Amino acid sequence: MSRSSAKGKEVMKDKREGERGAGDSSDSYSDTDALDSRLENFPYIEAFGHKYHSSGKIFLAFDESERERCEVQHKLYRHSLDGALTSTRLPLDTTRILDLGTGTGTWAIEMAARYPQAQITGVDVYPIQRRKGVPPNVKFEIDDVENPWSAADDSLDFVHARSIAGGVRDWPALLRQACTKLKPGGLFEMTEISIHVCDFDGKFAEAELCPEFLQLFRDMSERVGVDFSPSPRVPEWLVDANFEKIVQRSEILPVGSWAQDEKMRTRQKLMNSILNKDYVLENHCSLLFQTCGWTKEQFDALVPSFWQEIQAAQVRPYVTAVFTTARKPREEPS
Repeated sequence: MSRSSAKGKEVMKDKREGERGAGDSSDSYSDTDALDSRLENFPYIEAFGHKYHSSGKIFLAFDESERERCEVQHKLYRHSLDGALTSTRLPLDTTRILDLGTGTGTWAIEMAARYPQAQITGVDVYPIQRRKGVPPNVKFEIDDVENPWSAADDSLDFVHARSIAGGVRDWPALLRQACTKLKPGGLFEMTEISIHVCDFDGKFAEAELCPEFLQLFRDMSERVGVDFSPSPRVPEWLVDANFEKIVQRSEILPVGSWAQDEKMRTRQKLMNSILNKDYVLENHCSLLFQTCGWTKEQFDALVPSFWQEIQAAQVRPYVTAVFTTARKPREEPS
């Protein structure tokens, strides 16, 4: 089934619709803010020195370096949206918002300032949310986003998800649940950073760098049944889930030192901070490689070749942030 014809719904790649949000609160984050007493006895498994969910099915860590990465990534997404908190244009009278994979809760807290009349619920499998400065219209729930949600059917105005790849096994089911829980006319948005590393000087979006490492990563992902790069298939899944008005757009995130203008240099600085060994290659790869039988010594021997290609002077590497928005159909007039 093709994206353009599936169920007669249109998939549009268009300009961003967005609202500028409240001021960036991520600068005020400290590790003390994020620590929850439940973390002291939170069961976990360890892979290459990083902590993961005890189920072994969540390939996203929850230690200090991962909490730091969440804050940097929040700044990167806001910068990619010209300061906005969403790519979706939300009505000011929005009252119920669900944030899937809320992480440290920064997005939910900033949205609460932008929409003070809304009740915002952030859900995450880890209790790593901030405890200080949480407004009364924000609450956090510790749960797997793939479990049945506590919200009633047809009750939510907006469902938001970002960077939850690695923690989701059944994307179509997750999107069907989102549609069920949204009110008629309710809005959905998800954001993921593509794992494809491309060369800006090559054939646009096709000249992939680090093909051996990335193919190894994809093979392992398929082996454990997790899709770390769902964005290309999301529009089709949204159509199947009965969404409409599907819009997908990508923003270039430079890596290295080649960006020229101020806007791209800012993105590059943030992306370089994220794409370092501890933040991405270890946090997102350790459990995956360990599960597939690799030792830390084998993994550490592989990493330098990845960085050598990324940092080569003759290439201009980049990845993309993919923003996908959709709407649940409005009720037909009786």
